Amino acid sequence: MSTAMPTQPVNFVSRKAPVARTLPAGFESLAPFVDIWALETETARNAQRHAVGMEAILAFRDAILPQVDDVVAYLNGYALATLDEHPEAMTLMYLLLSLAEIAPAIEFYNQPAVIDGYESARFRADETFVMRPLP
Repeated sequence: MSTAMPTQPVNFVSRKAPVARTLPAGFESLAPFVDIWALETETARNAQRHAVGMEAILAFRDAILPQVDDVVAYLNGYALATLDEHPEAMTLMYLLLSLAEIAPAIEFYNQPAVIDGYESARFRADETFVMRPLP
């Protein structure tokens, strides 16, 4: 009986444990939107925009827009390169990125989808591309 090692590597898929997202003090009013809109990837935010409908999009906009200056001011207290070390700040960043994702639906299309546009399921952002300022 042979005890040779397999020639193909074993592929172990690691899964991240779900992260309980929290918000910094002063942003409690955004808590109802965290599970829906604090999404880590552009692809997930785009899919969410198409999945929830305009009522949910407008409710999120109405909640976050009055606080956008405070959100940006809070995030400016962290270096972009180290933002991911601060979970509460990352939650705010993801919410802010979701605001950017829903803006065209509100400002241009008055619907989640692009008028006469591509099928949203075909959209896949390059999640490995990181646009950051040079040090």
